[in-house]
Amino acid sequence: MGYFLDMLREEFKDLKVNEIYSTQLGNRSVEILEVSAENWRFLAMFQSEEKKGGVYLWSLIITSPKNTRTIQGMDRMDTLKLRIRDNIKSMIEGLTE
Repeated sequence: MGYFLDMLREEFKDLKVNEIYSTQLGNRSVEILEVSAENWRFLAMFQSEEKKGGVYLWSLIITSPKNTRTIQGMDRMDTLKLRIRDNIKSMIEGLTE
């Protein structure tokens, strides 16, 4: 638990990341975060559950005043991290334009 929060703080050091809610529902980890910088912010809900062989079933919902993005998949941790990072970067670019 807390993987998404830690990953955002590590990858995006200039962002302010606040945990709103975090829990474990069976094998599924759920995190809701508020992410902000300067004059914009968005909410993100991340869910993940480890399946066999180090593969994670996951979903990410990012909501801002301008956009909502829903991404889901089944990936190994390295691919999962890359997909999350790219989608967060895209959301930030959309907010700063």
